[in-house]
Amino acid sequence: GSEMSAAVQRFTSQSLRRAAATARAQAASPLATRTALRAASSRSVSVTRGSSVSMSSNSEPVVYVSKRGAAAPLLLPTYLSDARGVGRFDPVSNPSGVLQLSVAENQTLADLLTPKLREIAATPSSDGELGLFEKGMIYYQQTHGTADCREAVASHMLRVLSRGEYAFDADKLIIGAGCNAVLENLLFAIADAGEGVLVPRPYYAAFEFDLAARADIKVLPLDVRSGGFEAASYYPTKESLEAGYQAAVERGITPRALLLSSPNNPLGFCYPEEVLLNCLEWCESKEGMHLISDEIYAGSVYRETAEGQPPWVSIAAVAARQERPLGERVHVIWALSKDFALSGLRVGALYTENEAIRTPLQKLNDLCQVGSTTQAMVARLLSDRMDRGTLLSSGRGASEHDSDEAEPWAAMMQRENCFFLRERYQRLTAVLDEYSIPYLPGGAGLFLWIDLRAWLEFQTGGFPAKRDERKAVGIEEAAMGDREAEMERALYLRLIHEFGLLLTPGASMRTESPGFFRCVFSAADDTAFEVALERFAKFGASPRARR
Repeated sequence: GSEMSAAVQRFTSQSLRRAAATARAQAASPLATRTALRAASSRSVSVTRGSSVSMSSNSEPVVYVSKRGAAAPLLLPTYLSDARGVGRFDPVSNPSGVLQLSVAENQTLADLLTPKLREIAATPSSDGELGLFEKGMIYYQQTHGTADCREAVASHMLRVLSRGEYAFDADKLIIGAGCNAVLENLLFAIADAGEGVLVPRPYYAAFEFDLAARADIKVLPLDVRSGGFEAASYYPTKESLEAGYQAAVERGITPRALLLSSPNNPLGFCYPEEVLLNCLEWCESKEGMHLISDEIYAGSVYRETAEGQPPWVSIAAVAARQERPLGERVHVIWALSKDFALSGLRVGALYTENEAIRTPLQKLNDLCQVGSTTQAMVARLLSDRMDRGTLLSSGRGASEHDSDEAEPWAAMMQRENCFFLRERYQRLTAVLDEYSIPYLPGGAGLFLWIDLRAWLEFQTGGFPAKRDERKAVGIEEAAMGDREAEMERALYLRLIHEFGLLLTPGASMRTESPGFFRCVFSAADDTAFEVALERFAKFGASPRARR
């Protein structure tokens, strides 16, 4: 009855935390982790209708947690929980707090976005009443997205992703609750449980959760690095793709897709056209192999050819230049979370020309549809036109692309986004250069890939069981060994506790060697960013490790 329901709710989160904590404490082996999960389960029973909450041996009520439920939190990278657990910086209440520079959010645009969204929300409806809401919005919508939203997204993708070279058909778009949702659905449709996806390392850490938590797809880290510390050494080749494919087959895993983060997260560069064409040709040479291009940062390309960076090119533009369609095995993903700093709206898009999977995808999208009012706001956001003077009414100043002509509001927003990203990049790299801290020159995204290997020192003990936890739930582990992982973890914690800088550790992104970190330079507001520069300077002045 109601008492049972209340008891379940009261102890569910406690039981989940206990199961996860027990698993983390078992650092010795994957077997130990699995044993811990079994032990946690054996101390509890399933609660069914008409039953009562059972008591453990120490008389503490517990609730049954499934193995897959207990395993799901173990898939998340540690830096996400660290970001929630540290005392966050606040210029007034906690000026010595930690600066969170590990989660890829864009905090440079809030004062431009918020007034625009409020304006859209207050737009009169078709019957003249105040507010964007229309009567028809209270009913079920098309599961793959409203026509207005899909048309607006298709037009935006034509302008920003393919830069006019490839027309995206709105009827072949599926609008879902973020990139992770549409990516998971796509893998449900093209791969079976236990099959794999090749991803060049280092890669966006949450791909592992997105693909494994429910779809049970194995992430197959692909070793591509060759040579030194430059962008070209991270480009996948047909040889590295083939080697990764054969290694997976030898382990009994069938690779079903190559997943590219393009522009690359965490490396911050755009792939040259010839690299993308090689990937496309290689995938097409393999029966049943798909190519997924995650282009969520396509509107955040802030440095290009003139500054030594390869120009942005979408996989769709590559296809257009080959005078061919994307076809049934090439899929494009985009969202508003990064370019528009709208991670809270949860709007992602999948473009596929594969008719056979679109019907399954539309049905799977029942579980992650975007609300009708949000879709209406997105349609307006991407289709409104506005002059530059209105856009810059915040007084933040114009970029070098000033124009008096009216154009899509989104186009002007994108220019402002890139202007501020470039400014942040230049200021951060100036400090790194001053203190001789190496980094991979970037031109896209919200982050910088930094080489802190000179500060690595070997320390024993205290390294958490994250690597074993991942192995226990079937995720390929990082290439680095335990000793190297200890070294990186020690430096990661030193950055947090001594310098107040929470960065994304390379181990979470499956890099090959320790000491690399991702710094999200857009994750702080202007005040916090100034403090971040001071703290990087302090760190840069600290002694390097003894060799």
